[in-house]
Amino acid sequence: MVYIKHIVSNLGLNTLAFVLYNNLVSLMMSPFFWFTTGEYSEFFSEMQSRTDDWFQFDAFVAVSASCVFGLLISFFGFAAQRAISATTFTVTGVVNKFFTVAINVMIWDKHANMAGLFCLISTLMGGVLYQQSVTKSVSVPVIVNKVIASDDEEEKQLLVEQKKGILFKFWSWYSV
Repeated sequence: MVYIKHIVSNLGLNTLAFVLYNNLVSLMMSPFFWFTTGEYSEFFSEMQSRTDDWFQFDAFVAVSASCVFGLLISFFGFAAQRAISATTFTVTGVVNKFFTVAINVMIWDKHANMAGLFCLISTLMGGVLYQQSVTKSVSVPVIVNKVIASDDEEEKQLLVEQKKGILFKFWSWYSV
């Protein structure tokens, strides 16, 4: 998560671009898993068994709604990764698993055993007790402006670019 936080913070893309890029990479990898897991044979046998009206509006609406909700989850996930620390994001994700497990326990009879539920509750207690550490404030180094005696604009421009480079290296190191 620290590496993902570094990428999200420093790559320069907005949140929607990350969502689209993430889904594009997943879409490119899906044919590999489609053939590896054998799902392609189920798909083709289902398509052959449906000779007439293979388009069902209710199925189309359900799949479309699922796609929209998936994009929204991805969007808000990347927005949260940008806004909070990597550790806080991870702890929040673990704590949110509680609602999924609670619904699973209430609705279905096939869920985790008591040892698994105990481990989950222990993890949730750690998430509740988690507090982000206080970081020490770091003073920003002050770059002293040098006065160039000559009127050479090229030298002045080079000096400005060097200052920007030093600040960029410092901030990219500091933000990690």
